Amino acid sequence: MTQLNSLDILQTERRFTWHWIDGVKLLIYFCCIWLIVYFLSDDSKQLLHHRMVVLVAIIGIWRYSWWFLNLTRALIYEYKTFPILRKQADALYGSGWRPPHIYFVIASYKEEKETTEKLLELMIAECRRLGVPASLFLSADKKDEMIVRAYVQKHVADTSFQVIAIRQTLPDKRIALGQCMRSLSRHGVIHDCPVILMDGDALITPGALIKCLPFFHLNPNLHAMTTDEKAIFHGPKWMAEMTELRFAQRHLMMQSHALSKRVLTLTGRLSLFRSQEIVRPEFIERLENDYIDHWLWGRFRFLSGDDKSTWYFLLKNKAEMLYVRDAMVYTVEHISGNGFRRMLQNLLRWSGNMLRNNGRAILLGPKVVPPYIWWCLIDQRLVVWTSLVGPIAAILLTMQFGWGFLLFYIVWLSLTRITLSLFIYHYAGRIHISFPFLIYLLQILNSIIKIYILFRLPRQRWSNRSNFTAIDTRDGRIWIKQLMANYLTLLYSSALVLFLALYTQSLDFYTLKEIIRGLTQLFGLY
Repeated sequence: MTQLNSLDILQTERRFTWHWIDGVKLLIYFCCIWLIVYFLSDDSKQLLHHRMVVLVAIIGIWRYSWWFLNLTRALIYEYKTFPILRKQADALYGSGWRPPHIYFVIASYKEEKETTEKLLELMIAECRRLGVPASLFLSADKKDEMIVRAYVQKHVADTSFQVIAIRQTLPDKRIALGQCMRSLSRHGVIHDCPVILMDGDALITPGALIKCLPFFHLNPNLHAMTTDEKAIFHGPKWMAEMTELRFAQRHLMMQSHALSKRVLTLTGRLSLFRSQEIVRPEFIERLENDYIDHWLWGRFRFLSGDDKSTWYFLLKNKAEMLYVRDAMVYTVEHISGNGFRRMLQNLLRWSGNMLRNNGRAILLGPKVVPPYIWWCLIDQRLVVWTSLVGPIAAILLTMQFGWGFLLFYIVWLSLTRITLSLFIYHYAGRIHISFPFLIYLLQILNSIIKIYILFRLPRQRWSNRSNFTAIDTRDGRIWIKQLMANYLTLLYSSALVLFLALYTQSLDFYTLKEIIRGLTQLFGLY
């Protein structure tokens, strides 16, 4: 378990560290694959000629080509595009340029005292480095507010740092952020100053803001940026490694997307906006009361996913966005109780936020959204179904041909997932032998959860806030809507299974004449 009382844990950039034991684990992994291949029967090897292998190969070539395209774009951004931007930003900062003021907006809800004080310590230290006045607009309950005020009064005597607190009466992050922004608007903001939206459990690493702020001055069309993330994890080790995997994949994909001057999310952990943009009434209204009109569920309000709402507003207005790959923010994760249940809750929230925003973003079209980003949004929908083709086909063919095909499928999974992992290790900072297994587990769970959420978009839950619901339980027709959602889930899932069963010839395709003959024989009429 990582402790917060040392700044040494806060790496400012990703660095790969080699451990000899990781190399041993990797060698054992490849030896296990070789042993499975060695003991495969000749009958199992004949399955290489099965027509299902052709379909899986086609989907595999498409998926892995797409993945390696993103990897290539990420490397171009990392080694060619961003270094030029970094050199310009460092030159501007070195010339003495500073923003006239910095604004922080934080919605804190029942955070650990240790986390809140560490957040303030790092924030104030960063303001001292910059040497410019700063204002913190804080939405918090009474306890959090007292912690913040006590710490600030004790530690900022030599710094121009003020706190404007707005008492949070409801555990609704959107309303809390909206109140902060309205207060920010009433106080008045200096034009083109940075406004930093942060979560109450986010820790800024030393120098992160210095790396980010010059970009606003260099590019007048840039309206928002976000940074790299890592986690300080208090909980099961397997969940810590899963979080490490998720952030490493995020780092890779965000760099690929940033090459098109957009990203797919402006993360709520830490994102920066221009001051005049964030106090626009329509921006605040979008954040507070974002909603969609659904053909089945009607109009419902978004509860979580505030970062997706701010992103959609800027995307719709063709605003440029930037991923600052060498600036780091840490998120503090406290996991208690059932870790697997907490993981499912997170996947439900993340998947729901993505699906609720994905459809309307696609409808903006490639004239508003850069074509590559637009296709990324479409791909998010397609992968929901294609990710399940392999597992379903493996089950069908194992039932048809026996355990030999399952061994063959395990070899395929092991080789493909370790290939992906070898590239992800570069961004994770070390070799985690669990990554191939976690990649596959997340692939299956994400697809199943997204199919479930796809027909139940209003379902929303926040594990660390009250259990609000976007579904009007007073609606007398709610049971009809739920029945329709269950029907559609079963229909689409069954269609996928039926197609694969027919394609793999696990299920014979009979003509109408044969079906009638079979029924008449069954009832003794033939």
